[in-house]
Amino acid sequence: MQQSKNRHSLTTLFLFIILLATMVTACQNSPVAENGTIVAVAATESITESPVAPTATQTGTKEAETKKVIKEVEEAVDEATATRITKAASPTATVRPSATPAPSATPTSEPQFAPSLGISEPQALREGVSTPATAIPTAVPAFSVPKGTTNVLLLGSDAPVGDNGIKRTDTMIVVSINRDGPTASMISLPRDLYVYIPGGTMNRLNAAITIGGVNLLKQTILYNFGIPIHYFARVDFEGFEEIVDSIGGVELAVGCGFKDWRIKSPELDPENEDNWYVHELEPGMHTMDGDTALWYARSRLMSNDFDRGRRQQQLLRSMLNQGVDLGLVPQVPSLWGAFQDTVETDMDIGRMLQIASLAPAIRENGVQNLYLLGKTESWIVPATAAQVQLPIWDGQGQMGETIQRLFLPPALNKASRAPIFVEVVNASGNPDMAALATDNLAWYGFVPIVSEEEVPEQESTTLTYFAPNFKGSYNWMISWIFDLAPADIILDDENPFASDYQVVLGEDYDPCLNPFYAPQAFLP
Repeated sequence: MQQSKNRHSLTTLFLFIILLATMVTACQNSPVAENGTIVAVAATESITESPVAPTATQTGTKEAETKKVIKEVEEAVDEATATRITKAASPTATVRPSATPAPSATPTSEPQFAPSLGISEPQALREGVSTPATAIPTAVPAFSVPKGTTNVLLLGSDAPVGDNGIKRTDTMIVVSINRDGPTASMISLPRDLYVYIPGGTMNRLNAAITIGGVNLLKQTILYNFGIPIHYFARVDFEGFEEIVDSIGGVELAVGCGFKDWRIKSPELDPENEDNWYVHELEPGMHTMDGDTALWYARSRLMSNDFDRGRRQQQLLRSMLNQGVDLGLVPQVPSLWGAFQDTVETDMDIGRMLQIASLAPAIRENGVQNLYLLGKTESWIVPATAAQVQLPIWDGQGQMGETIQRLFLPPALNKASRAPIFVEVVNASGNPDMAALATDNLAWYGFVPIVSEEEVPEQESTTLTYFAPNFKGSYNWMISWIFDLAPADIILDDENPFASDYQVVLGEDYDPCLNPFYAPQAFLP
């Protein structure tokens, strides 16, 4: 029974992260099957805006195809898991589990509807509702979304899927995928944003789903931010924890030391302060079990909502990498609707297959990570004395500039420019530093290559660019990543080199980067 439960949990993991995390992964290696061939499920239908109801025959065909693929993937999961366990027990084993061949026939997608606002003007506020201005905030004009774009709202909550009594929705991330690049961008929406909720109230953003479910949350996001949401996907925290445990934990690159309050044991009373302690992670590579991963993704008592959003994006990317290692990427999107105990979505199978087919190219082209730090201001709600965040739409650093970037390609978009390769040589004396540097480079769109060369330790980090000048080098960005000035980069146009850059990590290398203070030209 436990083996079957773990198998289904593992399958559910891929259902959730392959679609989600492929959209938030920057510059990772493309998934490969046998003989190193890139595997992707081909898109079968272009996005349309006119609704066409599926026929009973089409529906029956989809169900039959889904059941067939479910059986194939479950068998592949069992085989891949067994191989993974064997490899862990025997270091000499080098055979990688191959993916189950993709089905020859894929379901067609249902039409993608263009979301529209359900109200023409705001309703009067209910009695006792506080507003930070003299008038109710008016609707933000919807942003122009390029043709071929799909916006997906990712949600994480503490209530089981299917339970309408949602207490908290801690995770709200909008992922925008453009097939023409293909490119992807994502933005985290803090739950403490104080907004107008259609129906006559103002509250925190995550209160919308408690009041009226996902559809009201979609309308609230469109009203307050001008972002049309085509689909959503939601996972509950208990299921997330079980998923992580079923794959033996998730390996995460923690560049900055992190600490926050953590309950000593899940079954203890959270209201008793004696049941809590401050848990700390030192910089380095960490393998987290489900409980630790959930703590890392949800904690904010000693940080904030903005940093929590960054950690959630980082965790999704790491989970995807482990999913790819099992070789099941091509099959998983077809199983999305098979397990409703942990994952819930309104996206049809055909649309999932279309988006999944873009995953390798999206990784190659780079993904844009957007945040709203500096785009809000604090406000105290008079009725409750609660501190919330108000969106800033006027003046310098306004929110509109950030949201507009959601629908634009990332700066280091390798679909429109050649990738920038960076060789990483570790002379720091700490074996984890190469992995942490690699993670930082990939996050910002560079393509890292770790050198296997063993070199003596050196005190200072050095960075060399192999070209006659810095045109198109993003020297201002990479110098920030390694806490150097652009003038510190060595320019070498005499010695041919396979990579564009070579960084030699010294004992002074600090992998702790605050993305909210990246160079302005790279920020939204």
